Amino acid sequence: AQSLYESGYITYMRTDSTALSSQAIHAAREQATQLYGAQAVADSPRLYGTTSKGAQEAHEAIRPAGDHFRTPGEVAGSLSKQQLALYDLIWKRTVASQMVNAQVATTTVKLGAMSASGKDVEFTASGTVTVFPGFYAALKDVSDDADDADRERELPNLLEGQTVTAVTLGPEGHSTTPPARYTEAKLVAKLEELGIGRPSTYASIMATIVDRGYVWKKGSALVPSFTAFAVIRLLEEHFT
Repeated sequence: AQSLYESGYITYMRTDSTALSSQAIHAAREQATQLYGAQAVADSPRLYGTTSKGAQEAHEAIRPAGDHFRTPGEVAGSLSKQQLALYDLIWKRTVASQMVNAQVATTTVKLGAMSASGKDVEFTASGTVTVFPGFYAALKDVSDDADDADRERELPNLLEGQTVTAVTLGPEGHSTTPPARYTEAKLVAKLEELGIGRPSTYASIMATIVDRGYVWKKGSALVPSFTAFAVIRLLEEHFT
């Protein structure tokens, strides 16, 4: 981020602000219109507030620099792989922030049947399709959640009362799973909820807990170590 800022690709990055300048809003709306069409851009500028109490908002939100944004494709040749990935993320978020909401349609189908033992049974299937992508068009491969990949599941066209034939039936067991471990993103959300730290310090907090051996990473999950449990116990027993 520092190198992108020093090279003039992004605005000052030590800020927690979610507010864009009028210059940036105009540039984002102009680029979204060019790339995705006028129907994809909100009728009036979209403005966002900051929920964090300790946010540093002296500067505007982090965004591509200038009054006309360079697309990731235009800067790809002059940036390293890591720099490009970060610029791409900042560019997508900025442009998407001025686009309209996506429209999705969810359909649920209920299938009634008679089992071999004479029981009346019912099966349910749900499908979701994106009717109008809206800001999804800009974000594409940017995802907050692993289950975003399941956003699209299209059902075949069916009519009420239609008879369908079961080709295969496979029983699937279901067991409850324990709560998922914290990821960096979820831990940051919890810190924010508890009012611990502020957005500009979250990255260093994550680095510190890993460097000191309080947690280790298993994929994206943060797994606490015995050191962490020992330190927590020590603190809880001796400090109110």
